[in-house]
Amino acid sequence: MYGWIGHSEGGTNFAQGARLLVQIDFSLLIPSFGNNSIKIPSVIFQSELIACDVCGSLHKLTYLMVEEVSSLLWTRWTDMPNHLVGIKDRMDHIMKLLDLGAFDVRFIVIHGMGGIGKTTLAEAVFRQISPQFQGHCCFLRDVWTHDIINLQKKLLFDVLHLSCTNFSFIDEGDDLIKTRVHGKKVLVVLDDINSWDQIMRLAGRPNWFGRGSRIIITTRNIEFLVKEGEDENVPASSSKQFSFYDMPEMNSHDALQLFYERASGHAEPPPDYKDIMEKLIYALGGLPLALNVVGSTLHGKCRSTWENTLCKLKKVVNEDVKKKLMISYEALEPNQQQIYLDIACFCINKEKTIAVKYWDAIFGYSTEIEINILKRMSLIKIFDDDKLWMHDQLRDLGRNIVHPESGEIHMRGSRLWSPKDAFRVVQTETGTKDIVGLNLGTPDPNKTYRYKHKQFVGLVNLRFLQLDHGNFEGDFKNIFSELRWLSWSNCHSKFQATNFGLKNLTILILSGNNITKDWGGWCQIMVAKQLKVLQLKDCPSLRKTPKFSTILQLEKLILRCTQLKQIDKSIGNLQHLDYLEIKSEAIESLLKSIDGLKSLAMLRIDQRLSMLPHSIGNSAKVKHLILPQRELRKLPNSIGQLESLLELDVQFLKISELPHSIGNLERLKVLRCSHCHLEKLPDSIGSLRSLVKLDLSGSRIKSLPDCIGNLKMLKVLNLNDSRISELPKTIGMLENLERLYACSEHLEGEIPSEITTLSSLKIVDLSSGCFSELSSLTTVPDFSNLTNLVTLMLQNCDSIQQLPELPKSLAHLEIWSKSLTMVPHFSNLTNLFRLCVVGRSMREEPNMGGIERLSALRELILLIGEVALPPTDFSSLSQLRFLDISCANPRSLTGLPSSLKAIALQNVELPIDWSIFSNLENLSTLLIERYSLGEIRFEVLGKLRKFNRFLMWNYPFLKTMSVLPGLKEIQNLWLQQLPQLTKIQGLGELKSLQLLSIRECNSIKSLNEYDLSDLHNMKRLWFKRCESLESVLGVPKSCDLIVDDCPRFNRDGRFREIMSIDSQ
Repeated sequence: MYGWIGHSEGGTNFAQGARLLVQIDFSLLIPSFGNNSIKIPSVIFQSELIACDVCGSLHKLTYLMVEEVSSLLWTRWTDMPNHLVGIKDRMDHIMKLLDLGAFDVRFIVIHGMGGIGKTTLAEAVFRQISPQFQGHCCFLRDVWTHDIINLQKKLLFDVLHLSCTNFSFIDEGDDLIKTRVHGKKVLVVLDDINSWDQIMRLAGRPNWFGRGSRIIITTRNIEFLVKEGEDENVPASSSKQFSFYDMPEMNSHDALQLFYERASGHAEPPPDYKDIMEKLIYALGGLPLALNVVGSTLHGKCRSTWENTLCKLKKVVNEDVKKKLMISYEALEPNQQQIYLDIACFCINKEKTIAVKYWDAIFGYSTEIEINILKRMSLIKIFDDDKLWMHDQLRDLGRNIVHPESGEIHMRGSRLWSPKDAFRVVQTETGTKDIVGLNLGTPDPNKTYRYKHKQFVGLVNLRFLQLDHGNFEGDFKNIFSELRWLSWSNCHSKFQATNFGLKNLTILILSGNNITKDWGGWCQIMVAKQLKVLQLKDCPSLRKTPKFSTILQLEKLILRCTQLKQIDKSIGNLQHLDYLEIKSEAIESLLKSIDGLKSLAMLRIDQRLSMLPHSIGNSAKVKHLILPQRELRKLPNSIGQLESLLELDVQFLKISELPHSIGNLERLKVLRCSHCHLEKLPDSIGSLRSLVKLDLSGSRIKSLPDCIGNLKMLKVLNLNDSRISELPKTIGMLENLERLYACSEHLEGEIPSEITTLSSLKIVDLSSGCFSELSSLTTVPDFSNLTNLVTLMLQNCDSIQQLPELPKSLAHLEIWSKSLTMVPHFSNLTNLFRLCVVGRSMREEPNMGGIERLSALRELILLIGEVALPPTDFSSLSQLRFLDISCANPRSLTGLPSSLKAIALQNVELPIDWSIFSNLENLSTLLIERYSLGEIRFEVLGKLRKFNRFLMWNYPFLKTMSVLPGLKEIQNLWLQQLPQLTKIQGLGELKSLQLLSIRECNSIKSLNEYDLSDLHNMKRLWFKRCESLESVLGVPKSCDLIVDDCPRFNRDGRFREIMSIDSQ
């Protein structure tokens, strides 16, 4: 294979007009790819010679030629594999973070648990974008398992084609990378990093590389990227070069497709395998690694093998999956491993703050840092409600490690999470010093189990005990001396144990009907002087709390008992209490004794109070005051004395005003007054100089005081559904405002031009506003200056006739207006992710060229009445997932992108050309609404392998429809407002059908002419407001038949499967 390199006229050291032609054998420059041959055409490369001699010129020309050949090779090598499932959406997110058009150097960190698909995603992105880096690319796999010097040499070789065998020290490699790569635009992937040093040795800092370089990092652990002492959720980036992507779990549809592709080579399973497949996917937690491994092992196997595998997976983790996940576990320090195992066995869905106090007591130091490490290593998550969560596979790994029979030797049987195993150990008196946790659960709720001293005597290190029902009998002296956590549901009315001795108990959680003020267990349990958390919940018989005088170290008190009337006054002695929650319908007033709680930081009161006591102002250290109840009518003026208050939540209260003293709360950051009776704000509101979030949504406030402009730190202002009639001009003084929500039908007049000075604005919602004269640019703000604006919502703004110029930064735009006269030209909004234009009164043919060029668009809603579309080709919108469009003539759509998953066609007046659907391999849902023809055929749809849901609404003239062959594999079929429909031909052949909903189809009398008995996958058949419906026969027993508001339907009860619902 040969090519020619040519030199243009006038080169150095050559006579004028001379031309150098050098014949090069390309085959010498092509790397080996095994048996895969790569064809490279002969190419004439022309460039200016720079070297001053023939050899130098040849070297330069050869180098340029190698670069060009490398680019060709990379283009060939980087073809995207066609078997990746669920990767596209994730790639789109990464591409946005990469922003290849930007000239800065960027570091993108993809993090998540082992086996979730980080490397696969990085590979897919690498393959797609590497041609843009002209061969200056390197993918370093499994970095943590390799020697750094060898990785440095590979990076230099891959990026520069430079063979470096003459350095033996890491620092030399650093210097070579910095000096030789400097100035070059490179793409480097560092896969499976686990330390900061690895990054510094291989990619250092942004100034090592040329403009436009991209460094992609995958890791299970972002702990090394977090600065010491920094907020737990804020990754370190002193130079702000890092962007983070938390790898999400695979959705159920993609998990099903991936698993079946591995198990059978097909994307869609047969109906009779779907049930067991769903169970297998659930057992595997949707983890891609597990789906790949187990799916491949089931390839070609019979159903009984699948069922045996399912049974096995319920007991043990797949070995290959376990090896992958164990890497993260083994990287933990011993105490972190203990916490991980506790969460896996006992603490999923437990409150993090409670669990942390438990571990603090065990290890003797603040373990919050250990929780943050587990979180950054993607081993756990913490939800907004403070609940701990762990992926099913990680949970199963932890439980497998401590399994009584097959677990790791040093951990085997240490935590018995299964009530069956725990109960057996107790009943057989075989407990050992290795056991630290037991979940006794409820072996049989109809029996009362009496636990005795001898059954626990061997459990000398037991620190966690959870049980439901049961009781303790006899002398328990020295038995529970190490117990830190006791959770007891449905306690027995007569506590029969003595010398319970819970001297080190830290967490006590009690519930049940038998808990009263005089319950016998109080005298035994309330001697726990180290108790930090007491939670009494669902104790309907508890009218008054026990005394707290013996548990003076208590830090958290939670009282969720609906009939609780009195709190013992000894609560005032709890000087370490920092969290108090009271939820009761019976308490009518708060004790003044809570004024003495000098450490109280969080006070949450959910009870029927008409007013708070004036003494609330004495709780000077309270940081969070939350009042989630509706009866409170007035806040005391003393609330202004809560000088430490950071959050005040008075949502849904009947208060009509805030006390003037609220202006004294100089530290207040969050004020929530949504859906309360508040009619105005005091002028003192302008003194809240630390306020970051103000929520007035759903309130009765009609205007904002001008002093609102003094809230310089305000980032979020929510006025949705309030009675605000206009925005004050002083809103332009809110220099840090990022989110403005003002969706209100009361808002009218002009949008103040001062809003255009708010350069930090990211989200603006002015929906439902009755703004006047918005077609005039003199009264419409020029949003183009808001360069950070991402979302602009103008729903139901029926006075808007046209839009002003909008900023390129917009990703989400919605405009609904009855007065809209034209579809704006959106071609400059290249970042648009979602676009919604609703203007049903348009009469002009829209210009679609701008929309056709919005390459990032994923959702498009274009409802423009009955106006005809010009020929429109959306096939270039390769990211588009959802399309909802009014389309009188469907033939005006000349092209659709294969990425579409859901389509809605509205106001259809002419036949549909189904051939345009033939490439929609990802389409799953189709809605056709307001269809004006008397017949409809479903060509092509039957060939779309993912298509499974079809909705038909408002077909006034359709009398008969044939569902075959186009809908033969349909799973969900919705028919609504088809008043003349009498026949559904082929209905009995829809073997995959799971849901059939027929609503407002007033000509259908019955489905008795169709044999429905073979539709074994049918789960629900639903009729609603079908006036002529009389009977339905032959419905499979596994199917729910729901009949709602069908007056002629036979209700004599002869058919066991029929369920009738009265009209609402």
